[in-house]
Amino acid sequence: MNKIKIILLASILTLATACSNIPLSTMIKMMDLNPLETDPKQLVVAVKAPEGVDVRDGDVVIDFDFRTDDPEYSFSHNFPVIINDDYLVPDNLKEDIEDNEKITIMQLSKQDAQTMYEGQKAVKEYRSMNEAGGAGSMNVRLVSACRDDNFSWSNSELDVYLKTQDNEDFFLFLEDMDITKLDGDIQRNINAIPNCGEAG
Repeated sequence: MNKIKIILLASILTLATACSNIPLSTMIKMMDLNPLETDPKQLVVAVKAPEGVDVRDGDVVIDFDFRTDDPEYSFSHNFPVIINDDYLVPDNLKEDIEDNEKITIMQLSKQDAQTMYEGQKAVKEYRSMNEAGGAGSMNVRLVSACRDDNFSWSNSELDVYLKTQDNEDFFLFLEDMDITKLDGDIQRNINAIPNCGEAG
């Protein structure tokens, strides 16, 4: 297992210990994921949300970073994923949707996918000159969500699914993410949760 995969797993284990929103099955699957071989154009995020809660462009972020002693090969990218209304929701996700839930599909923009690809190339180039050098990680974060008139404090949890290849199924990445706890300052203040009708 190369170093970038070890760091990826370590960051997932740390996050799981902190908030327990990452299922054990996901941690096991991520052990086999190589961020350097993942096609950024094939990365797809799906968010399952209850009635009254929605996600907008940028509410989910993909982090990709690599650290070395050489600034030319060091970077830290935070890619906001954007909604793709043209993506057909697969049957295996539809099966998990209740009548009061919906699925939103999100992907990297073409520009961000290209930037991530260039980052992968840079890491491979650095590794070709410095065996096992540097350390990197990739992560997916839910940073925000919004509410509409049907929002309920008792039904405010989202699930985030991830797909890394066209020929694979989505897998559950983050489970039961409560939007009322994403920001420690919310404290059950409805006005602290963005209204979906307002500009983000």
